[in-house]
Amino acid sequence: MTTAVEHMAPEYVWTANNALVFTPRGMPPAAYPILLHLLGRQEPSGRCLVTQGTIAAEIGLTRPKVTRGLQHLAFARMVWKEGNGAYRLSPLIAGFRTPAEQLQAIEAMHDEDRFDHPDFQERYEQQIEQHEQEKRAKAAHRQKAVEPPIDLAARRRR
Repeated sequence: MTTAVEHMAPEYVWTANNALVFTPRGMPPAAYPILLHLLGRQEPSGRCLVTQGTIAAEIGLTRPKVTRGLQHLAFARMVWKEGNGAYRLSPLIAGFRTPAEQLQAIEAMHDEDRFDHPDFQERYEQQIEQHEQEKRAKAAHRQKAVEPPIDLAARRRR
C-alpha cells in the first residue's frame, strides 16, 4: 500500500539562528528556555501567541520564573509584550518568509531597540537598575504611614 505525502511548505523559511549570541551577561537561567520556546512557536515576523501559564506548563517552569525571564528578555529588547498572551521577537532573531523581509524589519527598528549595539550590555544593566529603582519606590510608597481618615463628625461639631 502506498501513501501519498503532500508536500507542505513551512510557515517561514528564513531565520537568524544567532539569538543566544546576543544574550547579555546576567540573564536569569529561565530566560534561555523561554527564548528558545518562543523561537520555536513564532509566526512569521516573530509574533508569538502564548500565555505565561502556557509557557510555564510547556517548559516546566513556575509562572514567577517565566515572568522574570520574560522581563529580562524585554530588558534586553529581545522580546516585546504586545498584549495579553501576545509577544513579539526582535527582528534581529525572528523568523521571516524571506531574508528581504527580515532586512526591511531590521532597517525599521529604532536604535534603542537594537541589541547588536556596542553598548547593549550597559543598556541591559540600566534597564534592570531602573526596574529595581521603580520597585523600591513602590515599596517605599506602600510603607508610608497611612493618615487616619478625616473625622467628619468632629468637623461638624466645631
